[in-house]
Order: sequence, then structure tokens, then C-alpha cells
Amino acid sequence: MSAFFDHILSGDGYYITAVGTIRQARRAVTEIAFDAVLLDLSLPDGDGMDLVREMRGDYPFLKILAMSGFLVGDMPHIAIAAGATATLAKPATPRQIRFAVYSLLEPSGRWCGA
Repeated sequence: MSAFFDHILSGDGYYITAVGTIRQARRAVTEIAFDAVLLDLSLPDGDGMDLVREMRGDYPFLKILAMSGFLVGDMPHIAIAAGATATLAKPATPRQIRFAVYSLLEPSGRWCGA
């Protein structure tokens, strides 16, 4: 899945750092000043929602896009309450991904999409 996001977003000029575990994400966020984090809530080594809370506490201005194939019912509201800036249900189209990322980084809403 990270290759899919990398292909879409790097083609739009974004620099991407892809990781596959909570442990790698923790390390990356301490080493790199990210503009935004796209975080799958279903990671193999822990609860992504806990990582959202942790990152929000450590990096209060970081933009966090919480993603999951299980964002149903109250899950989007729970993710926002935990500290996510926005949510995106998977699977998502390239246009939905671009729109979600651009909305995080350019909140004026001027993106018209491709």
C-alpha cells in the first residue's frame, strides 16, 4: 500500500518517507520534520490510534491523516478525538488521496484536482 501512496504523491512533487510499523514511524517522526503524516491505523506492531495520541502530544501542530479500511460508524470521530487532523477511508482513489493530503497542507481549499 505504501508504494501506491508513494507513486501518487511523489508524482505530485511530495517527498515521501514510507514506514511499515509503529516503531519505524516513531523513529521517523523524531528524525524528520514532516509537514504531514499519513497513518494507517492498522499496523502490525500496535494500535495506530495510540500512535495518533502520542504524536499529537509530542507534535501538537503536526497534520495527521488517519486512514483505515475500518473507518465506519464512529471511528472517524474517535480518530479525530484522538488527535487526527482528518481521516480517509480505504480503499481510496488517487483523487481522494490527493484531495485529502492537499486539504491538510492547503486548508484554503483552492485545490481543484486533476
